Amino acid sequence: MAIRRSTSDGRAASLETISRTRRAQLVAEFESELGIDYRARARAAYEEKRWQVIKTIIVWTIALMFFTIACYKLWLMGLMVDEPFSDLDPMKSLFGE
Repeated sequence: MAIRRSTSDGRAASLETISRTRRAQLVAEFESELGIDYRARARAAYEEKRWQVIKTIIVWTIALMFFTIACYKLWLMGLMVDEPFSDLDPMKSLFGE
C-alpha cells in the first residue's frame, strides 16, 4: 500500500497550491537573481518566431511563382494546337524546336 506523505511539508504543499501567475513571478525573480534576463529571452523567442514566419512566406511565394509559371506554360501549349490533344509535344513546347 502507498504511504501518504504528511502535509506538514510546507514547501511541497505551497508549490502545488500557488497560481500560475505567482509561479511565473517567482521564476522571473529567480532568473533575475541568477542574472538571466527574461526580457531578452522573450525577445529572442519573438525574433525566432518572426524569422520562422518570414521564411514560410518566402517559401510559399516561390512555390506560387513556380505554380503560376507552370500553369502559364500549359496554357501556351494548349494555344499552339489546332485540335485539343492532337499535337502535344511537351519537350518541343517547353524548350522550342
